[in-house]
Amino acid sequence: MEIFAGSVAQSDFVFSQFTEIIETVMGDENAPASIKHRVLQLALSFICGVEQLSTGAYFLRRNFFPSIVSFVKNPSTEQYAFEAVMLLSILANYHKTDAAKLNPYLKLIRESSDGDFMRKICWASNFTLGTSIKAYQVISDDSPSTTLASSFESMLNRFRPNRAFSLSASSPSDKFKDQPIESSVVLLSLFEFLYSNPLFANVFMEDLISPTENASSSTPLFCTVISFTSYLCAHASSVDSARSIAYAKLSLNLLLVLVENNVVMEYTTQIDTPVIRLCRQRTPVSPLPVRATQPPICSVIDCCVIWLRHNLQKRLEVSSFNNCVWICYRIVWFLQSRRLRLNYDWTELWISTIGLLSFLASKTDSLHTTGGVELLASETIRFLDLALCSAEAYLPSPRAMHELIYELVRSSSVLKKQQQLLKSLELPHVPSSRSLFGNDPIEDTLSHIILVADFYADKVGKAGVNGNASDVMKIIAAEIEANGVHGTRELSETMPITHSQDVLDFGRHGCADVRALLP
Repeated sequence: MEIFAGSVAQSDFVFSQFTEIIETVMGDENAPASIKHRVLQLALSFICGVEQLSTGAYFLRRNFFPSIVSFVKNPSTEQYAFEAVMLLSILANYHKTDAAKLNPYLKLIRESSDGDFMRKICWASNFTLGTSIKAYQVISDDSPSTTLASSFESMLNRFRPNRAFSLSASSPSDKFKDQPIESSVVLLSLFEFLYSNPLFANVFMEDLISPTENASSSTPLFCTVISFTSYLCAHASSVDSARSIAYAKLSLNLLLVLVENNVVMEYTTQIDTPVIRLCRQRTPVSPLPVRATQPPICSVIDCCVIWLRHNLQKRLEVSSFNNCVWICYRIVWFLQSRRLRLNYDWTELWISTIGLLSFLASKTDSLHTTGGVELLASETIRFLDLALCSAEAYLPSPRAMHELIYELVRSSSVLKKQQQLLKSLELPHVPSSRSLFGNDPIEDTLSHIILVADFYADKVGKAGVNGNASDVMKIIAAEIEANGVHGTRELSETMPITHSQDVLDFGRHGCADVRALLP
C-alpha cells in the first residue's frame, strides 16, 4: 500500500480514486477504444498481480459489471471482449472460498439476463478455445487419418479373450508441458456463467440448436468445449504440472454442470451433429465412430473414457474421477428415464470403468492419498449397477447388452476384490455407506453385480467353452435371448442429486495465465 499510495493512511483515498477512474473510463462510450483497452489491461494487471491480497477488495467496493457489459457490447471494443470477460471472472473469484456471499460479482453473474452480453462471451470463448485446440494439434497431428492404424489395433485388441486393462503405453513428454496455452483461461468464464446463471445454458447451446446461415464455417461452442476437454483430459497427467491438472478438473466440472442441465441433455442426446474431433494423441485411442454424425453426448462420454484411461496414477485426482463417474451416471440415468437408445460404442466405457476399480483394488496401498477412495469406489459400483439394471432402456442393440454382461463376467475377479477394498477403507464405528442415489447399502449393490456376473460365468463354465471371447459371447447371448437378463431389479425414478460444485481452487492459475497474456 505504501508503494502505490505513499502511506497506509492515504491508501483508502488513492485506491478508491484508482478504481473510480478505471470504472469511469471503461464505461465511457465516447472514450477512444485504445484508451479504454489500456485501462482494461491496467485493471487486469493490478487485480491479477495482487491475487487474493486485501487491496483487491477495492474492486469489490465499486460495481464494474455495467462497465464491463458496455465494453463487451460496444462495437468499437468488442474485439477486446476476452480481456473484459476475464476481468469479470477474476473479480468473481476474489476470496471465493471464504467470502462468496460477500462478493457482489457472483450475484451479478447469477442474476444477469442480458442475452447479447452472453452471446459475446460465447463468441469470444469459442474463438479462443478453438485456438487452444489448434495449439495441441500443431504439436502432434492427431487427425483421424494419421491415427487410423492405432484405432484398428485398438478394435482388434477388444476381442482378445485374455485382454487385461493396462495403463497407457505412451510415456510422458515435455512437448505438451506448456499446454494448454494461456488464453484457455477463458474456460473459467464459461464455467462461472454456466454454474451460476440458469439462462446462460440456453445461449451457450444456441449455435448447436439453431445454427445460423454461416454455421458451416464455424464450430458450435458446445462442440468446441468438448473437443478442448478431450485434450485436457488426455494430457492432464502426461507431465508433472499442477496447472494442467487444474484445467482438466475445471473442464470436468463444466461437463458435470452441463449434463445436470435437462435442457442441455434433451438436445445433446437427440440431435445429430458432425462427429466432434477429439484428442487422439495418446494410445490406446478409441475406435472412430462408424457414422459421420452422432448425438453430441457421445463425445461427452468419450471425454470420460479418455480421463479414465490416461490418468490412473499414484497421485490420484479423486475428485475428478468422482466427477467423471457422476457425469456417466447422469447420462445413463437420463437416457434410461427417457427410454432413449444411444447408438454408442459402450464397451470402451465399461472397460475403462472396470479398469478404474481394478486400479483401486490393486494400488490402494501405494496411493499417495486414500482420501475419498471409498466414495470413488462406491460411486463407480453404483454406476455399474445402474448401467446393468437399466440396460434394456438405453443400450442400442441386444449385442450391446451381451457385451456389457461379457465385460462383467470377464472382470468378476475385479468386482470381488471390491468387497475387500470397501472393508479396508471403511472407518471404524461408522455405519455402512448409503447410496447417494438410493437406499441400498453399497455392499448390497456390489453383491447384486457379482450375483449377475457369477450367474453367467456359471453358464459359461457348464457349457465347457475354452474361454474364447466369441464362444463366451454366444453362451451369454443365448441365455439372455431365452430368459432375459438375470437378476435385474427396479430402479428408483427419483432424479439423482446434483453433484456439481463451484470451483474454488483455480483462481491462482487463472491470474497467472492472464498476467502472462498482458503486454
